[in-house]
Amino acid sequence: MLEKIIPYLPFVGLIIGAFLQYFFTRQIEYLRSLRELKSKAYMNYLNGVCELAQITLFCSPDKIPEKKSDSFIKIADAKARICLYGSSSVIRSFSKFEHLGATMNSNEQRNAFIEMATKMRRDVGLRTNLLAEDLSWVLLGKY
Repeated sequence: MLEKIIPYLPFVGLIIGAFLQYFFTRQIEYLRSLRELKSKAYMNYLNGVCELAQITLFCSPDKIPEKKSDSFIKIADAKARICLYGSSSVIRSFSKFEHLGATMNSNEQRNAFIEMATKMRRDVGLRTNLLAEDLSWVLLGKY
């Protein structure tokens, strides 16, 4: 009986190997796609916030309402995608920042923003040891 099964074992091994390769390739592609969607959503949000800050500082007063409106649309789109694709820790820190008013008027608000940006970096796979103070200087400048 065993002699009848032995010739078919390589064929069974080939089928199992092909199935495992297909399964793991799909899983890797799914994770890569999710990381890319997260990265784009996080980046679009940070770009929108920075754009809004630049408009307030450098635009002529008559152009500010129109440009602010465009920035708010970009930020709202990014927020929706963060809620859809973001990790729970990022959404929690995002919620904390929004609860504080989503502005940079106090140290608590700035710290919440930097915490959120740090969690976004960690969520997309950046594991470098980055000081929150350095990130604060780059994103917010001197306060």
